[in-house]
Amino acid sequence: MEKKLNDTQEYILSVLNSVIKATNEMNVKCYMQGGTMLGAIRHGGFIPWDDDVDLGIMRNEYEIFLKNVKKYLPGNLELRTYWDESDHHYYFARIVDKRYLIKRMGSAEIRYENVWVDIFPLDGMPSNIFALKVHQFRLALARLMYHLSCIKKVNIKRPGRSAIEKAVISIALKFPIDRALDTKKCLDKVDVLLKKYPVEESKWIINFMGQTSFKYTEMIEKSIYGKDTWYAFENIKLLGPEKYDQYLKSLYGDYMTPPKDADKNAHVSELVKQEEK
Repeated sequence: MEKKLNDTQEYILSVLNSVIKATNEMNVKCYMQGGTMLGAIRHGGFIPWDDDVDLGIMRNEYEIFLKNVKKYLPGNLELRTYWDESDHHYYFARIVDKRYLIKRMGSAEIRYENVWVDIFPLDGMPSNIFALKVHQFRLALARLMYHLSCIKKVNIKRPGRSAIEKAVISIALKFPIDRALDTKKCLDKVDVLLKKYPVEESKWIINFMGQTSFKYTEMIEKSIYGKDTWYAFENIKLLGPEKYDQYLKSLYGDYMTPPKDADKNAHVSELVKQEEK
């Protein structure tokens, strides 16, 4: 039986097609990340209960992508970054469809965001074990400060959060910590740290701003990406790590067994028309 996509997935797939067309024209390689790679292998596309697409680009090409992608996008799509004038508070970039909004109800305050595809930079990490531990600590601290700066926008209903995470979020929401921190300045610190170790000189590749990257499950040996390998994602072909089994086991363990709460959408969201806001 043919899989039926929901409306949000259909709109996201349309955005994805435009993104891939743009990256192909720019000769920029875009790799599936996290749940998108999992969806391609386990479901042949979207995870049925998830409305999300995550792509990653190696840092050097990521900067080229940010600089040039606007000229390749149709009029309904727009690039969002944390340094522009929008309400985009994420470190990674997004390509959004301005015609549609998603109502997000997983955080302390209800937010409206345009239908999107997330684009993450993929960065290197130090090979020396001592330097690695120091860099990991500095990154974790910078990420914590960033999340505290926009704590009311953090998805507190995301499944799988540890007791420590829940406690930190609960405490932070009770105090006006975010008023003392500037989100853009916090992300500038993350930016400087992530650019310190070039992918070309590193044994590792990390998607640091991925959903579970603070646990460093998304720090992958560069050899796992291997040679260019294409996978079916719904009606298109996308690049992904050649050694997908090692990649997915690193992130999810037994990745072919769906979670028990599979019917829950971690984004706690619903599609609304732009004029319905």
